[in-house]
Amino acid sequence: MEKNGPAVSYMDGEGELLRYAPILGVLKKRFPSYVKGAEEAQRVSRAFAREAMAPIALEVDAKCAEDPTYVDWDFYRAAMQEHIPTAFIPEKLGGRGWSTLDLFNFSEEGCAACFGLTALIVFNMFGFICACVEFMPGVVLRMIKHMIAEEAKGNPVFFAWAITEPSGGTDAEHPAAMRTMRPSIEAKKVEGGYILNGTKCFITNGSLADFIVVNAPLDRGRPLETDCTFMVPAESQGFSVGKVERKSGQKACPTAELLFDEVFVPRENLWAPEGEGMRHTQEILSVTRGGVGAAAVGLARGVVERTVRYASHKKVNGHRLIDESWVQFALADIMKDIINLRHAWVDFAVAIDFYHVMQLMNNPLTDIALKIAPRGLLFSQALEDLAGTAPVNSLVVGLKKKLVPREAVENSILHGSALKAAGTDLAMRATSLCCDIVGLEGMRREYGIEKCFRDAKVTQIYEGTNQTNRLDVFEREVGYDF
Repeated sequence: MEKNGPAVSYMDGEGELLRYAPILGVLKKRFPSYVKGAEEAQRVSRAFAREAMAPIALEVDAKCAEDPTYVDWDFYRAAMQEHIPTAFIPEKLGGRGWSTLDLFNFSEEGCAACFGLTALIVFNMFGFICACVEFMPGVVLRMIKHMIAEEAKGNPVFFAWAITEPSGGTDAEHPAAMRTMRPSIEAKKVEGGYILNGTKCFITNGSLADFIVVNAPLDRGRPLETDCTFMVPAESQGFSVGKVERKSGQKACPTAELLFDEVFVPRENLWAPEGEGMRHTQEILSVTRGGVGAAAVGLARGVVERTVRYASHKKVNGHRLIDESWVQFALADIMKDIINLRHAWVDFAVAIDFYHVMQLMNNPLTDIALKIAPRGLLFSQALEDLAGTAPVNSLVVGLKKKLVPREAVENSILHGSALKAAGTDLAMRATSLCCDIVGLEGMRREYGIEKCFRDAKVTQIYEGTNQTNRLDVFEREVGYDF
């Protein structure tokens, strides 16, 4: 029986995106470039996943099991050569100009091959999402210039989003829970900025990060009312990385403890002021939770692909395992849910592109400005200085608030939380069922099915536990007080 190499997809072929999300065919008539871009993103993502991810997934997983700090830099540089870590940046500025729909395509395709390697890339985009949520134009432009310049040199730039703490994980993602948590970190106002002291834990890419977005209250006794968001360069004096976790799954993407000992943060690195930290967090989650749901759909698809492949070769009682009716019914049950949840993530991604923060990157004014402005001007210090002035900053922040009102964020939290919980529950159910189908022999490491099982569980926990995601759905459907 063939064991090695990428899993064979049961969903091959051109035009697959429209086949599995027919509504995009309607959208293509109105916005042809948008949907054609998504089709191309799927083609690029699938090729990269199969050629660069799948062949090395088990090897990297094994190396990370021995050394949790191991990173396959050859793989990451291959991704940089394809401009995938900077894909969300407009083409005129050096990226691919990928939309949310495009990025979610990459998440599904990548996670079908290896969730850990995909997370190494995708979770690194959180820093930019954090910046876009506040949309301070000077900060965003400076980040883009830095990422593109370093990518051209072959130097990775990593961001981390530090929310979870030893004394409170998901508590920091829900207002009612945050009222009663006792944070492990605290910020103190000083002349010219703030001093951070405390600990964050289980931070994705924390050991690699050049920049960390950190939530910290000014008063541990009133965390919700005093929560702030800061951008902390990893080179800051007093900042250090603690232990890098030995994990069950998603080993290719490191998870670390971060330590803050009298870390000074200048005032200009305050992104969300006192009492606005939770609002900032929820706006980010209103986008990223749906992304985790799409990634989990990819994981479910990947384990089904591996199981179909195994069962197509495995002989039982003189025939193939895949010919057993109970196997076909079991796999079909998972396939139907994959198809239905793909509809959900496509719908969610389109909504983010047209109603949420991505409007600021993809709208007529931005498109015109990028088309008529010389590239030299876009990367000039003069433009960065202008973008950082108070009048321009105020104008753009005001535009962002108008384009993305609180009602839009609340609706995205509702749908994103539902998608996250449903997608990750499906991933766990699919991997468990596939383990049952293939039995002890199919659970051998070389088939990749047991790796999918290990990768799946944590998806139900991070980006807010699924219990909290369900609570967010309940509160927005039934009400906070009823």
